[in-house]
Amino acid sequence: MTPTFFKPYIFTGLHILAWLLLGFIMLFYIPITWNVVLPSVFWLWQMIVLVLLIVIFYSNAKIIVPKTIIKDNTSPFLFWAFLMIFVMQLIAYFYTSQTDLHTKISLVLGFKKYKNPYFDNYVFMLTLLVLGISTSWAMLHHWQKAAQHKQKLEQDKTMAELAMLKAQINPHFFFNSLNSIYSLTYTNIEDSRSALHTLSRMMRYLLYSTEGERTTLLKEADFMKDFIALMKLRANSKLTITTDIPEKIHDYPIVPMLLLPLVENAFKHGVHATDKSEIHIKLRQKENNLEFEVINTFFEKTSTNYQGGIGLTNTKRRLHLIYPHRHFMTCGLDQNGKYRVNLQITLEQ
Repeated sequence: MTPTFFKPYIFTGLHILAWLLLGFIMLFYIPITWNVVLPSVFWLWQMIVLVLLIVIFYSNAKIIVPKTIIKDNTSPFLFWAFLMIFVMQLIAYFYTSQTDLHTKISLVLGFKKYKNPYFDNYVFMLTLLVLGISTSWAMLHHWQKAAQHKQKLEQDKTMAELAMLKAQINPHFFFNSLNSIYSLTYTNIEDSRSALHTLSRMMRYLLYSTEGERTTLLKEADFMKDFIALMKLRANSKLTITTDIPEKIHDYPIVPMLLLPLVENAFKHGVHATDKSEIHIKLRQKENNLEFEVINTFFEKTSTNYQGGIGLTNTKRRLHLIYPHRHFMTCGLDQNGKYRVNLQITLEQ
């Protein structure tokens, strides 16, 4: 991805290159291919036309199109376009009549008489071409800015949802975990100390490591392990939790709190107070390709149209915005009646 700092320079460089190419074609390539000696008034006219085309291009793209077509007001734009064509023809007629350019070019090229001295096809076609390209460029630039603005709004929305998700995790999860640790102090002091240390590590991660746009896969995996460890404290004997998360993880940047909602979703909707429940969590990594799978029991108390709740909805939206065309996600009931979420992401350095 091109750094933002260099984008204006690349943009300006492309414009300069395009005008240099057009100038080369107008001033050198076409006249040289004619293989004749042209009068000096011809070269001056070519330069005048080039300058006028540059003025029309940027006037149309920067002023006229934003104030007319983009605001759904095409009549002034059409008037402007016809006016520019007329003005260019008027300038062409005035210059050629004063310098007798058509007669001199006709003599050099061996023409008996110029076809129509009152209408310059060459200037007309160039004017139409520049108006068309500048209009298309201005519209494309507008649509691109509108798309970026929409994406920015979506990103702001998902960041707000992430903050809400963190706020939801903080009070409910941590207070419940503290109650579990408090009960543990009566039976196992060492385990309660370890649980408090785990809880403090998770709070530190939420406070300091999720403020930016990216965290690391290793930190995210460690946080998820801590979350599962504390959830086990609250689990009853009917719940079976299995995890398959490798100890050695190749660290890549990843958006924070991306995997946790999938795990939290399994504990929230896949655990029953009295019936046997199962949660299976697996993480696989091959270089920068990450696969994460969560399977949990499914109970009829949730709707058959259940799609995972706000956690999965939020995760899908974030994936669509941050990892477009670099992720694949499936979720739903499998043939065994269990809810399965499979996420595959191609991470970047």
